[in-house]
Amino acid sequence: MVLDDLLERRLVVLSGKGGVGKSLVGTALALAARDRGKRVLLIEVDTPKDAEAARYLGAGPVGPEVAELLPGLSAVNLDPTGVMDEYVKRTVLIDFLAQKILESPAYHRFFAAAPGLPELMVMGKVMTLVEEREGWGRRPKYDLVILDAPATGHGLAFLKVPLVASQAVPVGPVGNNARRVLELLRDAERTALVLVAIPEEMAVVEAQEFHRVATEDIGIQPQALVLNACHERRFTAAQEAEVLRLIADGADGRLPGGIRLPDALVAARRHLRRAKLTRFYAGWLKKRLPLPTVRLPYLFDEEIGLDAVRALAARLEAA
Repeated sequence: MVLDDLLERRLVVLSGKGGVGKSLVGTALALAARDRGKRVLLIEVDTPKDAEAARYLGAGPVGPEVAELLPGLSAVNLDPTGVMDEYVKRTVLIDFLAQKILESPAYHRFFAAAPGLPELMVMGKVMTLVEEREGWGRRPKYDLVILDAPATGHGLAFLKVPLVASQAVPVGPVGNNARRVLELLRDAERTALVLVAIPEEMAVVEAQEFHRVATEDIGIQPQALVLNACHERRFTAAQEAEVLRLIADGADGRLPGGIRLPDALVAARRHLRRAKLTRFYAGWLKKRLPLPTVRLPYLFDEEIGLDAVRALAARLEAA
């Protein structure tokens, strides 16, 4: 079972092309884990508005502080600038000096110009949250941390920067932190990288390229693929043939409820095309990416809410 395998890890990283529904998949995965009794933290990075997970679950705003959305399911929206400021305050123990640094124009110029530093700071914060412990028994605060990483291009930078920094900075706290992050990402017993795609050309091509770079360049082996927004077959072969025949014959008339038959046939043909594309790209990925794959259905809801997320969580549970 794909879900069983993922829930054995401490950290699940989701990545894929922008617009493939990573946040929705992450929320559904978090809900499925929570329903199994896991204490889950869902991390989003620099989301320009309230965390997507909060919107899907009907919860209040989520910012840089961890907020509980449901019992056992929390979320946080990490802002790289805020994470860096927190690091400075934690490193410079004297509040007055820390504030002077944070107010310095030179500090802001350095943070903006230093390549990869924002990504490294965020990944360091993610590692801290994964390792956070509480209580007398020092048990992990979260059984599972799910990182909704940025879209593919930026997501690769997030995964690459610990490798680059560990090689470029052989000593000191920055280099040591980078090596610890890289070790966490490469540890298949603690971390699972999950690719998310939709049955469209650019999304599946980027998923294949992400898999290659992660495996060959960074040394991280993806563990699963989620093919989201799949148009599932709704008609039998005979019904599909009848739809195409009626379209070819220019059939006219009205269906119960006053729906024009030509309009219904156009919608049916559009569905047949989307379902065919789903089957094509699912087969394309199967040949090129040897990964356990979960297909999630396309949601026709005008607004995605808790019921829709639960439906996707049930699909993950059954996969």
